[in-house]
Amino acid sequence: MRNRRRTIEGERILELVPRTLVGARETPIDGASQVVLLEPRFHHGSLSRWLQSRLPPERAHVEVRLEAFGSTIWRLLDGRRNLAEIMRGFVAAHPEQADQASERVWLFLQELERHGFVSLRQETTPPDPR
Repeated sequence: MRNRRRTIEGERILELVPRTLVGARETPIDGASQVVLLEPRFHHGSLSRWLQSRLPPERAHVEVRLEAFGSTIWRLLDGRRNLAEIMRGFVAAHPEQADQASERVWLFLQELERHGFVSLRQETTPPDPR
């Protein structure tokens, strides 16, 4: 049985910089704005780009709605912030979750990576401040 938690040998986990791999949009749900991920219906195989381009816009993506905590984390994924900065941003937005923030953020990002919504990598050079 495969361990669901990712272990990273030789990498410092808090320096990982998540990169988004799918589009997203904000949607009002119950009076609050939440993130909806837009996963292309076709993204594997040689014909996928051709098939995807021929779908009508309303059918081109599978929508994955994130709850409030997931939406907060997604908004922090700008391709420059590392995991430590994302955790601090999550705590700033949800101080009541401070004691669980590191585990909640890490497990959520692992699930996003497992489903192909993000890529986690170690930052080797400082991001361009521009």
